Amino acid sequence: MSEPVECALCHQPIRSAAARARQIGGRCWRKLRPDQRAAIRAEPSRIRAILARPVPTTDGQLPLDQQEISQ
Repeated sequence: MSEPVECALCHQPIRSAAARARQIGGRCWRKLRPDQRAAIRAEPSRIRAILARPVPTTDGQLPLDQQEISQ
């Protein structure tokens, strides 16, 4: 059997093949934002750089389309 792999975030053992490929366990994976997940899927070797990116600043309100405002 191969050497046990640890999660890059919580350092717990990883059991599933998908989690081993991305180097992040399922519990930590669910806590990530969708943009972080997509970036890690694209480049699993850059986990630390991806997680160090700042959170985008928004006020939580989605912008309205110009057409909706004029009606």
